[in-house]
Amino acid sequence: MTIWFNRALRRQAEQIVTEAKHLGHAGKVDSGAAHETDSDGWIRIAHDRPGTVITREAIDMLPEPVRRYFHAAQVEGKARPSSFSIIMEGRIRNDADARWMPMVMRQFNRVDVPARIVYIESPGTPMAGIDSFIEGKGRMLIRLFGFLTLTDAQGAAMSQSAMVTFLNDLVLCPAACFSVPLEWKAIDGERVALRLCWAGMTVTAELHIDERGRLRNWLSNDRYAEVKGRQLPDRWSTPFSENQQELAGFMIPAAGQGVHDYDGKPFVYVELDHIHDLVLEPEGLPQ
Repeated sequence: MTIWFNRALRRQAEQIVTEAKHLGHAGKVDSGAAHETDSDGWIRIAHDRPGTVITREAIDMLPEPVRRYFHAAQVEGKARPSSFSIIMEGRIRNDADARWMPMVMRQFNRVDVPARIVYIESPGTPMAGIDSFIEGKGRMLIRLFGFLTLTDAQGAAMSQSAMVTFLNDLVLCPAACFSVPLEWKAIDGERVALRLCWAGMTVTAELHIDERGRLRNWLSNDRYAEVKGRQLPDRWSTPFSENQQELAGFMIPAAGQGVHDYDGKPFVYVELDHIHDLVLEPEGLPQ
């Protein structure tokens, strides 16, 4: 339950969700069912309008590791979504020596026009925030007691970081990958590269997929970490548990972590052990 002094921040998050739901398609790459491969080996995914069905043929034209992943995730025959919402619970800390704080993330993602809004609250503490990416702009707003601003990170580095996080969010709803103009490239039998060009930015990631098609790690060098008011280049990763769960008809990881590495000393700063209530085409933020 939202603490009373954070209700204004929760309402602000809900208003941003409403804005995201009404975004047009300006700047969106034209959709189309055909795969395209460029001279560097990048394969553009067969994305299409929401509601159209993801076919086996669309999956099987992709690099082998990601074919394995999509088949295991059970996306074949499912409709392309335009949005999803989900709740994630766990712990967060600011650095390797800081104490852990409980955390609940209530999240809405628009995927046919990339946007994400996350309302974050720490149960038992007076701290809450909004992590957002909308119209190509990222923002991290954290407040104490609902009015005292601790962090309000914006700007080019924050926007690029937020787009990387949006790209990472697609693992929570694998069918959403077919609603976005993604590009894939094989690295080897267990790794693929992923690329998204959007809003004048290009971000890439590397996915590690095991022999059973389970996503075990997701890494990107295109994100930044805010450290003492500075935005530092961050080798960001989200290793996932081998345990899988079925939500909304998809097989997704049951738990995962967030890892910062901006100084050559990687440390876990987020642990998520309860991922639940995945909803396709939601009305807004989950309750």
